[in-house]
Amino acid sequence: MKDGFRFVDSDMHIMEPPDLFDRYLDPQFKDRISVPVGADGRPTRGAAGLTVIDGIPTSDVDLQQYRKRVRNSGPQSTQPLSGSRLFDTGRLDFAVERDYDPVAQVMGMEMEGVDIAVLYPTAGLALLGRDNMDPQLSLAICQAYNNWIHEFCAYSPDQLKWVAMLPVHDVHLACRELVRCVHELGAVGSFIRPNLVNGHYWHSNYWDPLYTVHEELDATWGFHEGVSALYSRMIPLYGENRFYRHVASHWIEMQQALIAMIIGGVFEFHPKLRVGFLEAQNSWVPGLLSRIEWDYPQYRDSHAPYLALEPEIEATAGLIGADRMCISTDYPHFDSNFPHVSTNLLKNVPREIAARILAGGAQLYGFTDAHFKKADAAAAKASSRR
Repeated sequence: MKDGFRFVDSDMHIMEPPDLFDRYLDPQFKDRISVPVGADGRPTRGAAGLTVIDGIPTSDVDLQQYRKRVRNSGPQSTQPLSGSRLFDTGRLDFAVERDYDPVAQVMGMEMEGVDIAVLYPTAGLALLGRDNMDPQLSLAICQAYNNWIHEFCAYSPDQLKWVAMLPVHDVHLACRELVRCVHELGAVGSFIRPNLVNGHYWHSNYWDPLYTVHEELDATWGFHEGVSALYSRMIPLYGENRFYRHVASHWIEMQQALIAMIIGGVFEFHPKLRVGFLEAQNSWVPGLLSRIEWDYPQYRDSHAPYLALEPEIEATAGLIGADRMCISTDYPHFDSNFPHVSTNLLKNVPREIAARILAGGAQLYGFTDAHFKKADAAAAKASSRR
């Protein structure tokens, strides 16, 4: 708990082990993926973009030409962005010393006052970032990651929850993998980047089977952007300037997805679907909804006869509701405020609003009081083990 409030971290991250594919990837695909190695020939932790799939890097690491030089940051060099909030602060030393293992994950939760954390990948955000990828390879990558994260969370399953990586290059394979992950491995939902894959718009009927399966499984669909995917539209727009792309991608790609799902009627036809738009803040939502409502009368009959909208409300909390807002630490990423995220929220909003936002992830992922009680017991047990 944080200051007496329940806190669900809706988007906490893990750091995948360098040898994940060595240990978990289907052997028939291992010759198609290569990762950095050390002098001993064993996989070593490096920038996500240094993973190469079918001869193509998974992210934009080759574009980074103009980072300023800084002194060696020691253990923080796992995320070598100069000037980042966590750079050279020592706040992650405890996690680096344990190589980001599950014990460190729970320790980080305790530092922030997190009751339940839903875990998202780091390097995994960019693994599927391309068009025309072999669907079977896409599935194998997802299965490797999902099997690993399931074992990772088994350390304290009442505290550590996770979302499945899905092979979006074949919607039916994605449905099957989601079913497997929820029924057999305990996933609470999925994560998908908002970037378009193979030209399939988010309001396209192509995705209907996957929307329906999410509803039937009571699983959450989590959109999570990342600046570095090679197929992101931000690269041709903004080139090598990562600052430019980081600001733009986390808002613009999310806006495109939200516009498509609202105007395209996804929520009208899938009313039980829960969707999280994560790591993009909230301030862009009211203006976007206001614009949709402005255009609605003139396009309703011709382009969206199925769509029903409520009148515009000026205040952000009144427009989207504090209960529909959630918060994440973004641990252990370079732009995170960990371990001060919850404290900063409590300093900047009224306590009653803060309480609803801190617990907002419970509504997003369907957690109940029973989940919190189990998490409390698990936290006490974890504390006693250290």
